[in-house]
Amino acid sequence: MRCVLCNMPLFLPLHGICSQCLKNLPKLNKVCPQCALPHSLPTAICYRCRDNTPYWDELIAVTEYFDPLKKLIHRLKFYHQIELNQALARLMLLAWYQRRLNSGLAKPDIVTCVPLHHIRYWYRGFNQAQLLAKPIAKWLSCYFDPALLSRHQFAHDQKDLSLKQRQNNVQTLFTCRSSVSNKSILLIDDIVTTGNTINAISQQLKNSGAAKIQVLCLCRTIL
Repeated sequence: MRCVLCNMPLFLPLHGICSQCLKNLPKLNKVCPQCALPHSLPTAICYRCRDNTPYWDELIAVTEYFDPLKKLIHRLKFYHQIELNQALARLMLLAWYQRRLNSGLAKPDIVTCVPLHHIRYWYRGFNQAQLLAKPIAKWLSCYFDPALLSRHQFAHDQKDLSLKQRQNNVQTLFTCRSSVSNKSILLIDDIVTTGNTINAISQQLKNSGAAKIQVLCLCRTIL
């Protein structure tokens, strides 16, 4: 087994990415713990989250939407290299544990993922967020519920829309299928761009009784 980035042999094959490539990944420095966007003020959260508080409580990202993770995500999603899921999920777990060490982040009760519409699922053959969430739930010894959320409309692809169009595109897309009263939720996605999708989902989860919502992603786009 070789590192998926540098192709050097791995001492621990299941890791997927060698320790040197792991050290060289771009880091997110001085970001708001709630939205993971740049934040250099002494306040606990950034002005964006103070002025327009999201429904989720914390957002943890591995890095920005740059290479080399950008290329790995593309290989996973569009070239069906689903064997990359373990290596990418491990990066997410490490980022989650680092936040836990830094701020005492609590272990969630339920791990779930951003759902795909059934047409896109049928076209792609898998939900990349679910592929990432499953091993994370196993490693955290948490209940994994990939069917907790449903996407009941087929929306336009977010990457092709403007900021305002993205906001309108997700407002009525998602439903929480069961009560999550007083539960803490870990919501998994591959990329967070504007945050509109995860905010719409988080609103549904809070309406269904969720006490806390953590969002964990591979990449956070800095707009």
